[in-house]
Amino acid sequence: MNQQFKVMLPAWGKAIGLLCLIIMFAAVLWLVWTGNLSIRYTADHEGVIPIWHSWLPAFLGILLIRLIPYKSQNHTSFQQMKRHHLVVQSIVLLMSGVLFTASLITIDPQGLHFELYYLVFKLTTLFCIPLIFLLIYSKTTGAQQEIILAKPGSRRHVIGPLIIIVVWGYLKFYSPIAQPEGAIEATDLTELLLLAFIGFIINSVLEEFFYRVWLQTRLEALLGRWPAILLVSMLWSIWHVAIQGSGQWDIDVATVIANHGVTGLFLGYLWARYRKVWVIILIHGLMNASPHFLLQILFHWAGRAG
Repeated sequence: MNQQFKVMLPAWGKAIGLLCLIIMFAAVLWLVWTGNLSIRYTADHEGVIPIWHSWLPAFLGILLIRLIPYKSQNHTSFQQMKRHHLVVQSIVLLMSGVLFTASLITIDPQGLHFELYYLVFKLTTLFCIPLIFLLIYSKTTGAQQEIILAKPGSRRHVIGPLIIIVVWGYLKFYSPIAQPEGAIEATDLTELLLLAFIGFIINSVLEEFFYRVWLQTRLEALLGRWPAILLVSMLWSIWHVAIQGSGQWDIDVATVIANHGVTGLFLGYLWARYRKVWVIILIHGLMNASPHFLLQILFHWAGRAG
């Protein structure tokens, strides 16, 4: 998709994009320098994989997004909004994301109290505050809020993302570089399904709406597509220190930037290109609950039913 609107703050966009790129490269170089090229890839266990096993699906996904034929169209109406309205909205959303990150990394990430704190503060900072603010701001200022999505009748907007999902999913879960999968613990099926559903809503749906649909879309009009993708990827990656950190802050920060930051580039570009919410939510959901995990739930249910 060729960018068809005038970026409001191009100089700021270039500076922010360059800074984010430098930070990402610095994170990778620090991991190389310290010999930490095997990274923890999930909060569920302590298993590690070579970092390039995480990169390959994301980078190939970005390449496919770029190469698959696609008819460009104007995806956002935010460029028609007054600049100061867009700046205010973007800053408030950014501060909500920063507040969420800061709230997690300042408490002990252990036990039930952390899980409850995580749930409440995530809903507060990534959903309640942004939604209430945007509704009130729109009503009091008349600022436009519309996000133009891809036309539902366009086959290309369905076939393209499906190809990307299949290729990415194969590399991520079934190829020789696929991440190892653990077995689920025997538990009540209803409880298991409930936890999987809550996790899907709280992690996949909520995060994609906040970071990509709300924040990135506005930043694209304000800073440009790739500066927006880079900045949002950095913000999205950093909070994972709270749930995947080992206590070595330099290594932990570098790891989540080099791992989740790169994945964020893939998700962000996919959103910028297609504006298909279900696509980024599905991919995010599979990252949190892999096909192997879902099949284990199915077999567990079949065994109970038999």
